[in-house]
Amino acid sequence: MLKSLIGLVPESWACIDCGINTHPGSLSRERMEQAYALARATHSDEVATITFGKNTEVYMVKDAIWKAAGMDGCLCIGCLEKRLGRLLRPKDFSRNHSFNSMPGTERLRARRDGA
Repeated sequence: MLKSLIGLVPESWACIDCGINTHPGSLSRERMEQAYALARATHSDEVATITFGKNTEVYMVKDAIWKAAGMDGCLCIGCLEKRLGRLLRPKDFSRNHSFNSMPGTERLRARRDGA
């Protein structure tokens, strides 16, 4: 039985540098835990609806990129690039991570997909 989503869901989807919401419409860790608790209490299979759209900047880059950026929370693409001092390239993204096949902002798709 799931009791905590610490380390699995961010405390907030807000970019820690500029504050932009990188995943509009998604729940924070605390709110997601509350949704799971409610689903358990009501014996429901539906926990929460999570959508990915044109305003979403949810992605996964390789560990070396996170380390180079001093990663310690959510970052929008612009702030990650500012920390790195360069634009992201398709090879920076973890190819097999499910986040990297989701819709996203135009700049995320341009960096991730090389479009």
